[in-house]
Amino acid sequence: MNSHTKKTLIALAIATTFSAQAYAANENQATVTQDGTEQEVTVSQTGNLNITTVSQEGNLQTAEVTQNGVWNESYIDSVGDENSIITEQSDDWHVSTVNVGGNNNEATVTQSGFWNKSVADVTGNDNGVEVTQAGATNESNIELVGDANSTLVNQNGDDNFSVFRVQGNGNDGDISQEGNNNQAGMIALDLSPNVGNNNDVTLGQVGDDNLAGVRGVAGDDNTVTIMQEGDNNTGFIYALEGSDNEIDIDQFGNNNNTVLQFATGNDNDVSVLQDGNGNMIGDTNTAVINGSNNHIDIEQTGDTNLAEFEVTTDDNDADLEQDGNNNYAAFGTYAGNDNDFDLSSEGNDNQIFAFAIGEDNDADISQEGDENYAYVEMQGDDNEVDVIQDGLGMNEAIVSVMGYDNTDIRVAQDGDLNLVDLIITGDENFADIAQTGSANWVGGTDGVASFTVNGNENSLTIVQTGNDNLVEGSQTGMNNIANATQIGDFNVATIVQN
Repeated sequence: MNSHTKKTLIALAIATTFSAQAYAANENQATVTQDGTEQEVTVSQTGNLNITTVSQEGNLQTAEVTQNGVWNESYIDSVGDENSIITEQSDDWHVSTVNVGGNNNEATVTQSGFWNKSVADVTGNDNGVEVTQAGATNESNIELVGDANSTLVNQNGDDNFSVFRVQGNGNDGDISQEGNNNQAGMIALDLSPNVGNNNDVTLGQVGDDNLAGVRGVAGDDNTVTIMQEGDNNTGFIYALEGSDNEIDIDQFGNNNNTVLQFATGNDNDVSVLQDGNGNMIGDTNTAVINGSNNHIDIEQTGDTNLAEFEVTTDDNDADLEQDGNNNYAAFGTYAGNDNDFDLSSEGNDNQIFAFAIGEDNDADISQEGDENYAYVEMQGDDNEVDVIQDGLGMNEAIVSVMGYDNTDIRVAQDGDLNLVDLIITGDENFADIAQTGSANWVGGTDGVASFTVNGNENSLTIVQTGNDNLVEGSQTGMNNIANATQIGDFNVATIVQN
């Protein structure tokens, strides 16, 4: 069944619910009711079965309806002073409803194509509504309660749906949909108007079957911008509470997914750019912001990259950039202030984990190549970790830091199949490990996987240049110093300090 036949059958089915007499009469209908002074209504109908109903109550109001086609319906109810409403309908079977209560409000609805529906309910003063629908079976729902709110909706395609419902002052919504079966909007958790002031929402969709929305924003001065080009993309912000939040999501390609759930706090800044297919942030994988002054910047280029983050408390900063395919990154903080993450993967099939519990933690991880693995876990205050892996790939670095005032832990790997497994517990310990070559190893002894540093003010420096070198051992106590330099192949050093 082609689309024209399908639309014709829909039209005939719904037509049975209307008056048979009106359908047979093949006449246009216009009803105008005015109560007040200096009201003005202009109705122009060309075609058949067009219906216009205009009711004005107040002063100095204007309404203009132009219908050119078959079975267009325009319903206007305006109460107040100096309101202006314009409806333009062409082609077949559109329905426009505009209800206005207040002063100095403006609404313009333009519909062309087949069976587009628009509902705009405005209560307050100085509000603006502009809806443009071109295509078939598009639907727009707008509800503005308050003053100086504005909504711009542009739908070009078929079966698109948009909703913008707000209660407050100075809220702005800009929704643009080009394609088919797209959904976009802003609404409260209970589907009532979202409450707040000076919130700005811009949603742009180019393609088919995209979902972009904001649900449950409570607060003022929030700014949300979502731009999706491609098919089956999802950009959704759920239950964001706070003030001065700014979120910018750009997705190019198909099947990308970005969902921020239960984000709470002030002055959060989140920017997400996914370029490729099948990239994911959040949704069933955690993406949570809870705190103040958080900054998250995620950029994924390639296909099927996955990043999940969870930030709580204050002043957290996380930067992630993944280039390639099938990369995975997970980073947290959970508690503490002034945490800083800088995570980057270039290549394919890289994995990064970073967790911090405490204050002033800093972790920098950079991986180049394929199948690199880095795991960092920090607990305590003022910790700092730096991991760099260069080469064709398959390098592995595991670092765990517990304690306070650990000044610097550095791990650098250049080559392939290198491994560092390090655990540091205590205060003001220092570790610097550099591996150049392939299959170099730093770990523990006697069945313990990790090289363990336990105590205070210990220093560990390891340099491995070559292939298949091994440094194993442990440090326990205070003020221990261990330096190991290996140049060549198949060297073994065991260091145990107690």
